[in-house]
Amino acid sequence: MVNVVTEHSRKENSLLEAKSHEIRTYMTRIISMTDLTLMTEVTEEQRDYLTTVKSSTKLLLKVLTDIMDYSKIQAGKVDLEQRPFDIRQIVDEVIDLFNTAAQQKNIEIRLKDFNNEIPKNVIGDSLRIKQVLSNLVGNSVRFTNQGGVAIEVDLEELNERWMQIRFIVSDTGIGIPEDKLSKLIKGFREADSLIKEFGGTGLIITKKLVRLMDGELYVDSREGIGSKFYFTAVFGV
Repeated sequence: MVNVVTEHSRKENSLLEAKSHEIRTYMTRIISMTDLTLMTEVTEEQRDYLTTVKSSTKLLLKVLTDIMDYSKIQAGKVDLEQRPFDIRQIVDEVIDLFNTAAQQKNIEIRLKDFNNEIPKNVIGDSLRIKQVLSNLVGNSVRFTNQGGVAIEVDLEELNERWMQIRFIVSDTGIGIPEDKLSKLIKGFREADSLIKEFGGTGLIITKKLVRLMDGELYVDSREGIGSKFYFTAVFGV
C-alpha cells in the first residue's frame, strides 16, 4: 500500500513539474514580446500598461516557483548550489522586480544600507537568496499603503572559510497585532500552519530555505507602525 501511494505521489510531482515547465515557457514568451513591444514607438500610457504586464508576469513566475519549491521542500528534494555571486546585484534585482508594484501604491523600495566589508563575490545559492528576499519584500509591499520598504545588508561574521550575513526587510505597513506576533514567532520555530495567516506559502518556503542556508528568520512588528523581517545566512568565501 505504501509503495502504491509513493508511486502515485511521484507521478503527481512529475506531472506538476511538466506543467510548470510549460507555463514558464508561455510566461517567458509574454515577457519577451512585451520587451520587444517596449522597443517600438508607444505612447507613455501604453508604456505604463506594458510595464505593468511585464512586472505582473514576472511576479506570476515567482508564485509558480514558490508552488514548485514548496512541493520539493516537502519531499526533501531541495539542494543548494554553491557558486560565486554578487549579493548587491541580487538586492538590486529584487528592488527592480517590485518597483512597479510599489509605484502603483505610491510607496518606495530602497536599499537603506549595505556593509561595504562584504566581499563582492560570495559562495552560495544566488537564486535562493533572491527568492527569500523576494518573498519578504513582496510581503512588505503587499501590506504597506504609505511610506515604503527598506532593505539592509550587514556582515555579522567573517573568517577565512565562511561568513554570516544578516538581511533586514523593514516596512511602514499595517504591522502585526501583539497577540498574533507571538503566534508568528512560534510558527517560525514550530508549525507552518501558524505562518500562513501572515505570509502564505511564500513565508513558509522562506523559513525552510533560510534554515537550509544555516540561518534563522526573525520578525519584529508593531501594529499600525510597521514590521521588520530579518534573516541570517552563511556563505563561503
